[in-house]
Amino acid sequence: MGVPGSGPDVSLEDVRNVLAESGPPGVPVTAGEVAERLACHTRAARLALNELTESNELRTKQIDGTTVWWRPAGEPYDGRVDGSRRPIRDESPGGDRAGQGQEDDRSLAERVLETVPVGIGIVAADGTIVRGNGQLFDQLPYLDDDRSAATVEGWTLYDDDGDPIPHDDRPWTRALDTGESVTDYECQVERPSGDRRWRSITATPIAGDDGDALIAISVDDITERKERERKLRRESDQTEKLLETAPIAIAVQNAERETIRANQRAQEAFGLSEAEFRENPVDTGEWRIYDEDGELLDSTETTSARVVATGEPVFDEELVFEPPSGERLHFRVNTAPVYGPDGEIERIVTAAKDVTQLKARERQLQQRKAELETELSEILGRISDAFYALDEEWRYTHLNERAAAIIDRSRDELLGRPVWETIPEPTEPLFREKYQTAMETQEPVSFDVEAATFDAWLEFTAYPSESGLSVYFRDITERKEYERKLEASNERLEQFAYAASHDLQEPLRMVTSYLQLLERRYGDDLDADALEFIDFAVDGAERMREMIEGLLEYSRVETQGDPLEPVDLNAILADVRDDLGVRIEESDADVVAEELPRVDGDASQLRQVFQNLLSNAIQYSGDDPPHVRVGAERTGAMWEISVRDEGVGIDPDDQDRIFEVFQRLHSHEEHPGTGIGLAVCRRIVERHGGDIRVESEPGGGTTFSVTLPAAETSADDADENRTPAG
Repeated sequence: MGVPGSGPDVSLEDVRNVLAESGPPGVPVTAGEVAERLACHTRAARLALNELTESNELRTKQIDGTTVWWRPAGEPYDGRVDGSRRPIRDESPGGDRAGQGQEDDRSLAERVLETVPVGIGIVAADGTIVRGNGQLFDQLPYLDDDRSAATVEGWTLYDDDGDPIPHDDRPWTRALDTGESVTDYECQVERPSGDRRWRSITATPIAGDDGDALIAISVDDITERKERERKLRRESDQTEKLLETAPIAIAVQNAERETIRANQRAQEAFGLSEAEFRENPVDTGEWRIYDEDGELLDSTETTSARVVATGEPVFDEELVFEPPSGERLHFRVNTAPVYGPDGEIERIVTAAKDVTQLKARERQLQQRKAELETELSEILGRISDAFYALDEEWRYTHLNERAAAIIDRSRDELLGRPVWETIPEPTEPLFREKYQTAMETQEPVSFDVEAATFDAWLEFTAYPSESGLSVYFRDITERKEYERKLEASNERLEQFAYAASHDLQEPLRMVTSYLQLLERRYGDDLDADALEFIDFAVDGAERMREMIEGLLEYSRVETQGDPLEPVDLNAILADVRDDLGVRIEESDADVVAEELPRVDGDASQLRQVFQNLLSNAIQYSGDDPPHVRVGAERTGAMWEISVRDEGVGIDPDDQDRIFEVFQRLHSHEEHPGTGIGLAVCRRIVERHGGDIRVESEPGGGTTFSVTLPAAETSADDADENRTPAG
């Protein structure tokens, strides 16, 4: 309520004094209270209070339709507070009404005091809380049900390091001892639960009505603010550490492009201290800066200048920095603006990665590449075969003149062009299949192609690498013609051998029959020599018949064989062991085999191979019982099957000729046979795309090794991990 009528002007200082006399920060007042104490209009008091509110000296809010103001915690003040509001008595007419107004204002002030978010109270010299609002009592760590016994001495205060604060350093003690206010005293208070909360305490000495010393205190919970500060400080420390330990050079400039910060890496990279960066900025001082093309940039064309001019960042730009003395430095640079609250550029941050060594290495590689290109051109020119190289995108990267001539395109026309564009359409699927197989398996691939365009046969061999293919090819028309003629000749020879062996069977049978008939009819009239001669003749005829049958079998390997298909060698070996069961039993042979794989083959012909090898192992075992081991090992796309014995062995000088037709190492008296078995084995294995070889020493046993193509079936995948099976 204001005083009616005219009144003196109200100054802001008068209002501040009234607020100081009202009590500690947080004690609310109304415009009517201020007007009564200053004997001015309520409107004038309200205007002054609002002005102080706008300058952030006061806080304000409405409670039950009435506006109140108070000083925030931490504001010093001077005045007397005794825990109760002393009315200013008005002796003028209408004073009773004024007194009633004071009572109303006090009631409102009490309500406001309980609603402000700050603990406010009066503390006696012994620490007893004489008076306090609910916020104050709620913040006490230990409190009995009897509030009259509450004391601030129950608080244990801790400093920033978590150490207890001595009694003499507590804010209310210091205020009492010095007679001066202690404002915004920040400390930690331990709660009953054991956790600690941060408080901001203001303690102001005042005098009570009876002259006793009192302390007005305000207590504000600042835990959240301290947590925010700690988090910001931690983030700031992390940012600072990141800036200093970053492996790239980082510099910070202000809006005038003056360097205000350069991290350790920047100092090391440019050979400047941070002070030298400030005194002589790299992009505006004596240094010379060139762009990626070697063009000199002036100070308005650097990345920081462009950022200031456009407000846009610059990314991944290569620059060359040339110091006043010394070698050039190459950097890959990113520069970005940092805006202030007003929306203007406040800072410019430049991050630069030193690529000097990388650029030097690139120059060396470019030089070496040029040298290799020259050497490669000379080498390719000397290669008699046609040659070209493809990258991972199947594009020509190199080729020699021979290849260009066969493809009938110039080198310049082919380089960089996909190979598929130069391959005739009918053969393109074949080339795609072979080249892709080579890249996928990283194994060389060879194949022949009949090039109708050139009326010639070409043989291609593609060698893969991780980056592409190297392809060599040559004209094999003459070889193909020779092979064709050779095949025709072989076919005629096979027909002749078949016919000859077939036609010879009948005369031999007749010779044998008549000799045997002669022996039966005239055996009693013949002496021992004659009978022996007849036996020799019959035996010779029988061996001749066996040789003819072997020759017939040899001639039929190519023409009478079955198509190649997946074959289980375990089943083949089992059949052979059954066939040789009597010989195995009679010789007490020990035949042990590992689990064998599936291969692409002719089952009947492979059975002949196994039967011949096992028979030889048993036959040439020597005096001891035969010990035969059959094993298998995967080598790329082939399986290598080995048959090892511990027999008499073979002299190294004889190892090549044992695979020739009718070649024998022993007499008929020592070991029977025609000398054609191993020749048939070799021809069968070669028909399967493999080879057969022997390793042996006299008296040290013999190992025959046969390679056969692996069957491309899912079951074959398990074969690589097979274990011995007895």
